[in-house]
Amino acid sequence: MMSARRVSRYLAACTNLAAAGGVLLALFAAEGRAAPETSQFEITRNGKPIGTHVIEITRTGNEYSVSTITDLTVKVLFVTAYRLQIAANERWINGRLIALNATSNNNGTRHTVSVTARGPNLEVKVDGKPPALIDQNIVPSSFWNPEFLGRPLLLDTQDGQVTPMSVRDGGEEELTINTRAIRAHRYTVTSRYSQDLWYDDQARLVQAQLVASDGSVIMYRLL
Repeated sequence: MMSARRVSRYLAACTNLAAAGGVLLALFAAEGRAAPETSQFEITRNGKPIGTHVIEITRTGNEYSVSTITDLTVKVLFVTAYRLQIAANERWINGRLIALNATSNNNGTRHTVSVTARGPNLEVKVDGKPPALIDQNIVPSSFWNPEFLGRPLLLDTQDGQVTPMSVRDGGEEELTINTRAIRAHRYTVTSRYSQDLWYDDQARLVQAQLVASDGSVIMYRLL
């Protein structure tokens, strides 16, 4: 944390920045932190909007703090038939998950999941039950970075279940995101659920697709 004197000096040096947002970016850089990167997604079911998904990443040297929020509602004849809310926070250092805290409400079924690094393992607690130690190479089901798709295990942040994960490389495809054509790399992830993920040339998640148990197609598309 910068001292009040350092902040004062730095703000004085930034007086030629026109916008307050520019000053904020400069302060993040002065403390060795990048400004948060926020990606907002629209969630659709068979082409109709049902919710949003937000990923916010803050980088500090070799450390990443990642926040994800999912909120969707499916209505049938104006009546809520299904509701899903998930909020999770992750902390990574040198490519290793150090901590995770998540809460979820899956149509009335609620869970709390926490993960903490313990030596060479990870300690997982779900709904206040006794903790379990698992492999440190776990990957939370946020998929914010394709670098982690090569890991062997997947942690479902909804309820803390851990399952093996396999990934098939689908190659490059051309997508239309916000009326703009982009090249993206497609991966099919098979675990507890099967889903397709697309990343652009900056390694950003830009689209995801899965088929729900009722056969409907759920799509996440970057706004």
